[in-house]
Amino acid sequence: MKFNKKFLNCSAWITIGTAYILPYQSTDGFATHFGYPFAFLTIYKTSINISLLMTNLINLLPLVLNILIIYFVISFANVQLVKVKSGRSNDNK
Repeated sequence: MKFNKKFLNCSAWITIGTAYILPYQSTDGFATHFGYPFAFLTIYKTSINISLLMTNLINLLPLVLNILIIYFVISFANVQLVKVKSGRSNDNK
């Protein structure tokens, strides 16, 4: 299987973009978790005097897993699309 950087880039952007679109989980009213299927972004509710960077936590392992899952879904869809297109071109000849 060939590694495709374009698909990896798209899957990373999709993963980060869907963190703000898909449902989230609030566990104790203090922290909110974002990410699907694995939560990778946690935002803590703190006072206004704290820096924005101090209220966020990004877990790299779930982020990488989410990117890889979406990468494999995109790769699988691309392989299936190529098969369908090549089957159609053979039928036309």
